[in-house]
Amino acid sequence: MEIAELDHVVVATVDRDEAEQHAWKDAGVPVDIVRLAESDGLDEATLADLGFVARPRWINWCAPVRDSAAEFEAALSGTERRNIRLGRRFVQDEGLHVSVRVGLTPELMDEFLVVYDRQIEAMPRGKNFARRWRDRLLAAGHEHVSVCVYKGAGMIVGSLWWIRPEQSVLQMRFSAASADARSSRVMRVAYMEAFHFARENGLVLASLGNDPSLFGHVVQPGLFTFKSRFGFAPVPSHILDPNLGGEHADRFLTLRSLSDPALVVTWGRHRATPPSWPESAQTPGHDLLILSAAPDEALTGRFRTDGFRETRSVTVV
Repeated sequence: MEIAELDHVVVATVDRDEAEQHAWKDAGVPVDIVRLAESDGLDEATLADLGFVARPRWINWCAPVRDSAAEFEAALSGTERRNIRLGRRFVQDEGLHVSVRVGLTPELMDEFLVVYDRQIEAMPRGKNFARRWRDRLLAAGHEHVSVCVYKGAGMIVGSLWWIRPEQSVLQMRFSAASADARSSRVMRVAYMEAFHFARENGLVLASLGNDPSLFGHVVQPGLFTFKSRFGFAPVPSHILDPNLGGEHADRFLTLRSLSDPALVVTWGRHRATPPSWPESAQTPGHDLLILSAAPDEALTGRFRTDGFRETRSVTVV
């Protein structure tokens, strides 16, 4: 058994024998999550008998851009359609400028990173992947488009998108916004402009990027809520990005270091099935597991799960 602290969460990695013996109970330290090594060789029934649930390490959020903005918005809830209208009205009333530019330059990247840095600094466990990826993004700058919103000369919303014609998808790499822009729903305006760019360039799908399949640790349930309510559903990330494959099989012992509730996107019908694109983006396949410290029958109604096959909640004592 190996024990490690990962961003303030204590994870004990065990083999099957240790899992059957509940070896973590004698670890001498409080364990938050037990992770089963080499889980991909076991079927889900066996994992469930051992008390583990399997999930992809990464998920990618996808949706069809449809034939028009009106058609895209028609698939959303009334609340989300109103949020888009409010964002557009704020852009107009405040005299903001939306800029769409193909290609990335060092000047644009550095301008974007100022906004991104501030957003990451405000997150309890934020990871500054965009700054780490700066040079890599610039090296492939011709494959990207930026959609940004400016107040005067200052960027208040920035989003960087990867143009992937072979997959017919416009994939968001990084996005950030000032606090005022987020509260004013301006990010939605930038995203809608990106979807317009995708349509104009013959792309069928949009992606809101990759996230870990556990929401409530590094990324929070609020991100899940935003993306799902915006009409996006997850697919296993390895379908689009093979280097983001693999799974975790976890047993959650406590929410002490996670949010309450925490959300786990499990494999559903996708486990051990060959990657299929774009079919996987058009049919719900993942399941959603909601973890809470106390029973709450209303939890499953708090999250939009149109893009999921099944949703269930579990009490973590």
